[in-house]
Amino acid sequence: MDLGNRIKTEREKLNMSQDELAQKMDISRQAISKWETGSSYPDIEKILKLSEIFNLSLDELVKGDKNLQENLIKEGKANMSGLTILGYILIALGVITCIWGGGQYPVNLMTPNFMSYLVGGLFLLTIGIAVIHKVPSWLILGAIFVTGAATILYMIGLKMPIYALLSGIVVILGLVLWLTTLVLKSNFYTK
Repeated sequence: MDLGNRIKTEREKLNMSQDELAQKMDISRQAISKWETGSSYPDIEKILKLSEIFNLSLDELVKGDKNLQENLIKEGKANMSGLTILGYILIALGVITCIWGGGQYPVNLMTPNFMSYLVGGLFLLTIGIAVIHKVPSWLILGAIFVTGAATILYMIGLKMPIYALLSGIVVILGLVLWLTTLVLKSNFYTK
């Protein structure tokens, strides 16, 4: 049995309308209709949720649907795009940079030597997280806030003149606010 027929059968066993299932899945009724007619397939996250709602194992839910299996394989390959790989490399480099700085200099948030490694590593880490598709928005926002705070601490540790320090803080806070609004408006990250 293909997945569309299986969804319809299981939904009807529970005396559930497409609207009711859509509400439980937090999606539109049209998406349920497309799944049931076979014009589209749910992603793996939705399949897991369907198996919970119908109280079926994944095997019981999807067994026998060759098109779905091919679709899931394609989806899995698409998730590891070049941009995603670059993101993971940048994250690894960011972590290595932070650890290297801690090994070279004593860990002190007010010394420029250690903080230059920390801030550089956090920038790499933040950019790496930002380019990975479907990363949770709270994760990228957390990375942005931590990097912004570390940058401000770094500027304080440099003992800059007060006018330069305040100007830098305003720029950093403005950048953090701007990036936050971009992330919250974007469909690139998961909510």
